[in-house]
Amino acid sequence: MDKKTQAVTEIYAKSLVEVALERDSVPIIYDEVRAILSVLDDQQVQDFLASKAIDLSAKAKVVKLFQESSSDYMKRFLEIILQNERQQFLYLIMKEVLKELSLKTHIFDIEVTTAIALSDDQKERLTALVEKKFALTKRNLIEKIDDKIIGGFIIKANNKVIDTSIRSQLQELKMNLK
Repeated sequence: MDKKTQAVTEIYAKSLVEVALERDSVPIIYDEVRAILSVLDDQQVQDFLASKAIDLSAKAKVVKLFQESSSDYMKRFLEIILQNERQQFLYLIMKEVLKELSLKTHIFDIEVTTAIALSDDQKERLTALVEKKFALTKRNLIEKIDDKIIGGFIIKANNKVIDTSIRSQLQELKMNLK
């Protein structure tokens, strides 16, 4: 991402986050951003909004679809995006909003990768460990199963990682033996 795109993305994202914090509507904005991103995750939608060959009114119709089921804050925000013709940055802006909301509230998704599914008790203990170790609050626990890690677990939250997997320990051992 070039510096201009990054600057535009950050400015718009920070403005929406500020409104969410000031108006005590973080959970609402978070859910709306996730819903919008679920559509924008499709590369074809991103390409459509970024295309210079497609008429601005057609792009506006797509963005207005997001407004139909949004809060007043999000409706106004999306209207500003359209007025300033920044719809090509919408995906990046929404991703940045999620990142900023997490940083401001210290509420993050916790991703746990294990070789086998965790029990509810293990999930609770792992969540407590991560919340304490990383000084954050869990928003969602995202559990992934990957038998290639053999055993142990890999935890990711707030751009931090705890890797106790057997696979990584074997790789480390292999590197030490060279």
